[in-house]
Amino acid sequence: MSGGSIQSRIVISSVVPVLLVGVAAVVGLHVVFPDAPSEVKSWTAVLCGAAVVLTLLLALWFARRATQPLDGLLETVNRLGRGELDARHAMRGPQEVDQLGQVINLIADQLESARDELAREKKDVTQRVTGRTRELQQANRLLMDIANRDALTGLANRRRLELELERHISLSKRTGVPLAVVMMDLDRFKQYNDTAGHLAGDTLLQNVAHNLRGRARSTDIVVRWGGDEFCILVPGTSQEGAVAAAEGFVDAVVKAAENSPLPEGTQLVGASAGVACYPGDGDDGTALISRADEALYHAKETGRGRVIRLPPATG
Repeated sequence: MSGGSIQSRIVISSVVPVLLVGVAAVVGLHVVFPDAPSEVKSWTAVLCGAAVVLTLLLALWFARRATQPLDGLLETVNRLGRGELDARHAMRGPQEVDQLGQVINLIADQLESARDELAREKKDVTQRVTGRTRELQQANRLLMDIANRDALTGLANRRRLELELERHISLSKRTGVPLAVVMMDLDRFKQYNDTAGHLAGDTLLQNVAHNLRGRARSTDIVVRWGGDEFCILVPGTSQEGAVAAAEGFVDAVVKAAENSPLPEGTQLVGASAGVACYPGDGDDGTALISRADEALYHAKETGRGRVIRLPPATG
């Protein structure tokens, strides 16, 4: 029920009885005292009219006073409906209205508390999701690292080399920065492995990997290609520099072997290497690896312990 309709009912219920009484008084005066002076009749009508007007004004005033607390209560409810959960009804009306206001304020307190609790839960869920996402990202990076790393030596594996080689060739095509691939194979490793045992062979491979990492630059990528074969990606180096780097890697293998136990009747493990440079020896990763592998084969066939870069193919 709106405040306007309440005011109307108060006014009507107050004025109508007075109006009826006034009309009855005027009519009764004419009926009961038909010979009454006209002045009396006129003044009676005026007084009745004044009483009706006064009653109307008083009724309007009381009606307004009576509905003001209800208007305030309605405004509080409307604000709560708009989501203003801090809205509260001021207790300054009749007892009945204030009691209703207390109920509304209690509901508002509960709504505000529920909203705050929901906000806390949302924040907590967001933090948990963020934490789980971060953990998942870390796990994915760890899995990617495991997938791209050799388990025995800790070096990058063949899959990682293929990805890095493709990336570096693309960079060289754009910038002209030179790029070289060194393929290495340990000399006499099979004899050592068969004589000293597989555990000793694994230890030697780990020592070789350690020395190769120590000899490589931070920009080089040292890879265990498979078995006793290693591959090193050497970016930003001239052809002569690539051959010199390969010789340093061969020397690093020899030093690793010198620090390993040498069973009686076995020869010191060494290494041979083949070098291929981009773009002279191939314009893609497959061609470069193939050319470096071919150079390695020639090094093994012509005495071992050597570094060879094949001359460019002719005709």
